[in-house]
Amino acid sequence: MDKLMNRSWVMKIIALLLAFMLYLSVNLDDGASSSNKFLNRSSSANTGVETLTDVPVQVSYNEKNRIVRGVPDTVIMTLEGPKNILAQTKLQKDYQAYIDLDNLSLGQHRVKVQYRNISDNLNVVVKPDIVNVTIEERDSKQFSVEASYDKNKVKNGYEAGEAIVSPRAVTVTGASSQLDQVAYVKAIIDLDNASKTVTKQATVVALDKNLNKLNLTVQPETVNVTIPVKNISKKVPIDVIQEGTPGDGVNITKLEPKTDTVKIIGPSDSLEKIDKIDNIPVDVTGITKSKDIKVNVPVPDGIDSVSPKQITVHVEVDKQGDEQDAEETDASAAETKSFKNLPVSLTGQSSKYTYELLSPTSVDADVKGPKSDLDKLTKSGITLSANVGNLSAGEHTVPIIINSPDSVTSTLSTKQAKVRVTAKKQSETNDEQTDKETSGSTSGKETKPDTGTGSGTGTGTNPGTGNSGDSADKPSEETDTPEDNTDTPTDSTETGDDSSNQSDENSTPVDGQTDNTSGN
Repeated sequence: MDKLMNRSWVMKIIALLLAFMLYLSVNLDDGASSSNKFLNRSSSANTGVETLTDVPVQVSYNEKNRIVRGVPDTVIMTLEGPKNILAQTKLQKDYQAYIDLDNLSLGQHRVKVQYRNISDNLNVVVKPDIVNVTIEERDSKQFSVEASYDKNKVKNGYEAGEAIVSPRAVTVTGASSQLDQVAYVKAIIDLDNASKTVTKQATVVALDKNLNKLNLTVQPETVNVTIPVKNISKKVPIDVIQEGTPGDGVNITKLEPKTDTVKIIGPSDSLEKIDKIDNIPVDVTGITKSKDIKVNVPVPDGIDSVSPKQITVHVEVDKQGDEQDAEETDASAAETKSFKNLPVSLTGQSSKYTYELLSPTSVDADVKGPKSDLDKLTKSGITLSANVGNLSAGEHTVPIIINSPDSVTSTLSTKQAKVRVTAKKQSETNDEQTDKETSGSTSGKETKPDTGTGSGTGTGTNPGTGNSGDSADKPSEETDTPEDNTDTPTDSTETGDDSSNQSDENSTPVDGQTDNTSGN
């Protein structure tokens, strides 16, 4: 061996082998590095990124006894890796996001959102990846259902009644803390301009005190709701009255509406209070011949509308022949004179009521006629009155009637007056009656001072007395006798002309006067 090693050619061969091995070692390292660089470039070209939105989150827990709050409905998952695997994952759609709560206790927890059915060759990022959840015991309660609807959404002229709900009660299930927040359980209905009874199925919702919807389970989810809708109109008769002054020499003989009744529409309580629409004014100012006049029907207080809104009234007139012709002949010579602040008086008052003229207390009038008549006419020659004889308690509008010479025509600045009528108390009515009786008795004594000491020879109502003192002690006879003797004529000169000039209250003779008259 030593001999072999001492030979030069052997050493040369060994040196050549070592050099070759060194060469191979260097070239192999460079080749591996180049190969890795190529592979990396190839791998980068085949890698992709996919974003999956709205991925449902499944929750695993004891649904029978527990309620979970705080779990998001969906999450976003971002996948990164080989394109072929990404395409396969997206195509199959069997990937899932889930939260496992099976082993957690009641209360609040921070849990991780996990995923499955996704290749290990893919890098997965979930947002959100951590969520806060609350686990509570499941509870159930029964609640009455209330129908919720807007009564004003029915058709005009109709009214919605009380709703009927079936079933009346439902079961609401959820977390105990949420059930404690339930303030209303409602079934919402839209009446949508209804004109007949509405029957619908409505979804039931649980609401808190602020009318916010609570995320609770309701069984059954829908109920049947029936809402009666009825017509709230009513037909009532009408009555018209004359307003204004007709043409010269023209008398109104008839005001006849061509419609006897109208329909009023409004709330039920208002309809019950109205049985008639009266005192509808018909303006006959300046009318000279029979004609039809259209009149607007007033809408009573509390009523929504009246149908028809306008009626036709036939006005029948009667002309005063010769006088009318004469007035028409002199029409060209007519002039106008104005009177300011003419007072308005009330007529036809009843002792059962008190009357107050609210407005106007005075009215202006323009009077048209021949100049000669106008020159003679003064303010005292024109009277204005409002008849309150047929009015009941309350506020009323009545026409103002003008009384002026026949030769002139008058136009008022205001044609109607507003009057308040108040019923007297019974005690006030009795006191007033007593005052009238006493006044009548006293008036009888003062008018006939010498008859109260008669000798008893009279043959009147109380023969044999003739004593005015006896007459004063019997007020009931005095009260009745004037009514009986109001129209009875007497031959006594003492009660003739004097009584005709007295007021209506004192013009009727009392018992003492009747007796003495007969006696004389």
